[in-house]
Amino acid sequence: CLNLAAMCPGKSITTIEGLSEDVQLHPVQQAFVEHDAFQCGYCTPGQILSVVALLEEGQARTREEIREWLSGNLCRCGAYDNILTAVEKLMEEAEHESL
Repeated sequence: CLNLAAMCPGKSITTIEGLSEDVQLHPVQQAFVEHDAFQCGYCTPGQILSVVALLEEGQARTREEIREWLSGNLCRCGAYDNILTAVEKLMEEAEHESL
């Protein structure tokens, strides 16, 4: 985590367990599955929550900006390319839906 819970008094904190509703995966979780964006699962919760924030903020547009946004999460398996592909596909889908 990049912030301690104690640093967020009065704020809502979403964990990976609280991301999806019912038995359906969150779209970011589904994209990670579809694009093999994880291997061992060590970094997966942090990566997924960072991608959710990235999409909500709408700040990153290029592959390099996505890399920078996710730079606080280390992947020891080296699944970075698949993670980036999953994010790019999610961004394409979001852009297509907004047209």
